[in-house]
Amino acid sequence: AGCLGASDLRDAVKRDVSWFERAASAAESAERFVLKVVRPRPEERYVRCVPLVPLQAAAGGFGSPQFIEEGQWDWVELDIPRRLKPGMFVAQVVGSSMEPQILNGAYCLFEGPVTGTRQGKVVLVKLRDVADPETGQRYTVKRYQSEKATSEDGTWRHVKITLKPNNPVFEPIVLTSEDEASVTVVAELIQVLG
Repeated sequence: AGCLGASDLRDAVKRDVSWFERAASAAESAERFVLKVVRPRPEERYVRCVPLVPLQAAAGGFGSPQFIEEGQWDWVELDIPRRLKPGMFVAQVVGSSMEPQILNGAYCLFEGPVTGTRQGKVVLVKLRDVADPETGQRYTVKRYQSEKATSEDGTWRHVKITLKPNNPVFEPIVLTSEDEASVTVVAELIQVLG
């Protein structure tokens, strides 16, 4: 009744190999992608280039881009139609938990700080008391979901925060209200570059 059994799925995969071709094409595109490191004049920053920030450093005070010191990070030129602005940076995402949207090793454009709702957004998160089970790192890129409770005085608090991977092979990271202080949302994914 609308469900595919294992044999139906196997037969469909045999008949339609286009998904193999799409995956191979995406992987080849990611392998061909090269960042162009530049030495911008101050007036060129955030106009045609942004910092390339290692994920391990992304949350360590990067929320204030005006405090970037000369030589702290490389700057990379981006040839994209999007307007660049302070708070944007490029980082390489490692791991396959966000595939197929973000391939392992893909460079992505992020913007911080995240304003407005985070619900449903793909965000770069710093975990203080736990690590991403896939990579063992304190920084992870996941889809943000939260459940909130409103008190009688109209204020709200998080009951549960779920950091969801796109790849169903991986489990979400679930944090309760007691863990809320251990999560810092650093930036929002703006674009996968390659």
